Amino acid sequence: MNEINEQPRKRFLVLDTSTASRNVAVMQENEVLVAENSYADRNHSVGLVNGIQKLMEQSNTSRSELAGIAVGVGPGSYTGIRIAVTTAKTLAWTLQIPVVGFSSLAALAWSGYREYLSTHIESSELSQTTASSQPSVWIIPLMDGRRAQVYTSLFDIQSTSTESTAEIVTLPKRIEEDRIMLMDHWMDQIAAQYQGLSEQERPHHILIVGETANHQERAERLQDVVEAKITILACGLDAGCAGEVGASLLLDGKYDDTHHLLPNYTQLSEAEANLLRQSK
Repeated sequence: MNEINEQPRKRFLVLDTSTASRNVAVMQENEVLVAENSYADRNHSVGLVNGIQKLMEQSNTSRSELAGIAVGVGPGSYTGIRIAVTTAKTLAWTLQIPVVGFSSLAALAWSGYREYLSTHIESSELSQTTASSQPSVWIIPLMDGRRAQVYTSLFDIQSTSTESTAEIVTLPKRIEEDRIMLMDHWMDQIAAQYQGLSEQERPHHILIVGETANHQERAERLQDVVEAKITILACGLDAGCAGEVGASLLLDGKYDDTHHLLPNYTQLSEAEANLLRQSK
């Protein structure tokens, strides 16, 4: 009989308060033990610590069992981001465990993709491709930045199957950095980037996810320019998906310096800012 040396599986705490939802997850490596999305109307200073304590108790996780903390650093609500980052840094320093910041937009992109799969699993057009290729899917997460602006970025994922969400194990790959832009300009940039690719390189499907309500019309105009199927899906940032994004960084040993971890507020470029001022 072979003797197997099994190490205890690592547990992680993952936080994100970049949106109106307070997101907390306790992970066992890349497995979600417990997760909670609580609408807090960006008043995250009330209830975050209690929410953490509740989920730690529900998952039977003691502080001494935590092997790391991951926190969404934005972009998003200035005050919300600061609360999560400060809480994560304080806990990491107190417990002397690693901390890492992750993009809240990456978590939103993964949340939107998973929600799309769960609601379109039988008729999903993600699976409509040639037998010799894997469909590339672009995911565009949106957080409303007001005055026709969005916090956004661009991700890509290779969809291998839609028969079971369990087969989707690879997180989206980043194509563009997080930014804030006028939505019109962002759609123009996406269209130009799409048209600059060969037919084989172009995505089969484009998902625009997140806070889409104020940007529906601008997003729909993209369909007139690109040949890919476009789906616009209003959704929130899911705590479990944030947990998977944060845990993946901790498992890869990608830590930040506890004292120098900062929120990513993401500012308009000078050209965008000047244009916005001129429009007032």
